[in-house]
Amino acid sequence: MKALAKIHALTGHPATLEALRKGLSYYLKNLFDTDGLPKPFSRAPRLTVYKRELYDCAECINLCLLLRDRFPRLQTTLETVVREIPANWVKRDGSFRSRRLHLGWDNVPMHRWGQAQMFRSLAFYLRGSIKARAQRDQRSDVSDQKAASGNQMAQFIQK
Repeated sequence: MKALAKIHALTGHPATLEALRKGLSYYLKNLFDTDGLPKPFSRAPRLTVYKRELYDCAECINLCLLLRDRFPRLQTTLETVVREIPANWVKRDGSFRSRRLHLGWDNVPMHRWGQAQMFRSLAFYLRGSIKARAQRDQRSDVSDQKAASGNQMAQFIQK
C-alpha cells in the first residue's frame, strides 16, 4: 500500500486510488484489534505467543502519514497508535519493547527491525506535526492581520 500511495501521489491515477481504498478497507477491518491497534495477522497461521509487534505499529504510522491527506479517517488511527507508543512501548533506557506478548512483553531491542523503523516513523510524524503547526500559526497570523486592518478601517470610518 505504501508503494501504491507513492504511485498515486506521482500520477494521480484513479485506479491507484481505488486500489488504496480497497486495501485500506481490508487493512482497517482485519488487521486491527478492538483497541484500534495493529495486529500482525488477520488470522494467525499458527499458535503465536505475541499479540502485537513494534514493527507493525511503525508501519501503521508510516502508512497513515502517507495517506491521511487522501483518507482523513486515518488521522484517528494515527493518533491512537502514536499515543500507544510512549504510553506502553518505551522503556526507561529510551529503547522500545519489541513485542506485546499475550502475557507480558518481549523487551529485547531489535535495532535492525522495529527499533529503527519506529524511530523513523516517529521522526516523520514529528516533522509533519511541526509543519502543520507552523501552517496553522501562519494562517492565524494572516487572519489576525486582516482583523487588525478591519478594526483600523472601522475606527477610521467612525471618525
